[in-house]
Amino acid sequence: MKKKQGKKGFLLIEAMLATTVLVFGIVAVIPLVSFSLREAMDSRDQVIAGMLAQEGVELVQNLRDNNWVQVPAKTAFQDNFPSSNKTDCRIDYNSSDVKTCGSSFKLYLDGSNFYAHSGATATKFQRKIELAFDTNNNTTAKQLVITSVTVWGTAGFPPDPISAANCNTTAKCVFTKTTLTTWHQ
Repeated sequence: MKKKQGKKGFLLIEAMLATTVLVFGIVAVIPLVSFSLREAMDSRDQVIAGMLAQEGVELVQNLRDNNWVQVPAKTAFQDNFPSSNKTDCRIDYNSSDVKTCGSSFKLYLDGSNFYAHSGATATKFQRKIELAFDTNNNTTAKQLVITSVTVWGTAGFPPDPISAANCNTTAKCVFTKTTLTTWHQ
């Protein structure tokens, strides 16, 4: 007598069901991966913009410091700065003054891969420097309030005054502000 051997394997319906579950699982994960990549890119842009805004303030501070150490020293700490309050300035790492310009604030990568207002490769970032002198009721400026604003993507600069309410990550805007004084006198 022969024993019947049971057939082993999957039925066609089982294979189709397993394939359907697998396809739905993959389709459900694709939007999550896309969202994660988009958020990672936004986070990267926010970090770069924050660094560019901080760099703007530090470049102005460096210019003030260089004025003081020059021999002979500059007579006022605001030498190489505009003579009055300006909201449309720009500065680069190789600048010897704060350039006033009412047109383009776009940043490029130069030949050394530094961000500058001129260069070969356009970036999605724009930076402008706002300068406000405080004379403390004197004719000579005693303090300089510097605001460095960086935006990215298609975002434009927020309206004045710059604040956390109108310059935030939702608006694709980052700013930093500091006050320089005549510390050497």
